[in-house]
Amino acid sequence: MKTIQNKLLLIAVAIIFAFGFIIYYLYNKNIEGNDKYETEVKLKNALIDTIKTYKNKNGELVSEKLTLQSDFNELKGMYGKLTKSQQELLNRISEVEKSNSIIAAALVETNVELKNLGVVVGNVNSNDSSITFNDSTKYLNFNIKVNHVKPIISGISPTLEFNKFELPNKQFIEFHWKDDKKSGYPIAFSVSNSNQYFKTANVNSYAIPNLKKSDLDPNTWQKFTKWVDKKGKFLITVGVAGAAGAGAALLLFK
Repeated sequence: MKTIQNKLLLIAVAIIFAFGFIIYYLYNKNIEGNDKYETEVKLKNALIDTIKTYKNKNGELVSEKLTLQSDFNELKGMYGKLTKSQQELLNRISEVEKSNSIIAAALVETNVELKNLGVVVGNVNSNDSSITFNDSTKYLNFNIKVNHVKPIISGISPTLEFNKFELPNKQFIEFHWKDDKKSGYPIAFSVSNSNQYFKTANVNSYAIPNLKKSDLDPNTWQKFTKWVDKKGKFLITVGVAGAAGAGAALLLFK
């Protein structure tokens, strides 16, 4: 009677561990399916995303856009469906890939917009009939000279001479995770300009698909599931072997 009970106990333990292994296998398959879906959603959203502009804490204009995060060969297969700017980004990446492996890259288009400069009073030089305009601010620095304001010789037209024209600007460029759990925390690229006359017209960026928030910056639950993913098979194998050993011992000694 005891032998039958021991056999039933052994069979039950084996079934439990086998069931656990099946659940673990299906869980991994579900994770793989979710990762694939998230990658597709990230790429789709990035392809149709438009540039967004806002001010940061420093009062600087920040331009932000989602990053193309996909296998590079897959993007090349979609070349005809990409915008001209996205195609140029891929062309530049292809060139760099010949000598270096790309992790992330961006193509930034910047325009300088000069408006509402106000009135600048010039300094008249009666000796050579010229007027010089100087101005220096946080955003603009120039020195312009207008020659022949009053023609000295008939037939000579006034000329404008740019001696100095500077627009100092600092750009801060960074990649960051978007706070969007449903889409798997996609990567976004942003550019901020310290000079108000610099306007970011467009940005397109690329990052390898291996960059995932759950891998590089996991929360507590993600750390646990990652540990389970690494140790799960080992623990289940050990557990089954242990259960089988225990069952065999029961059969031998009782």
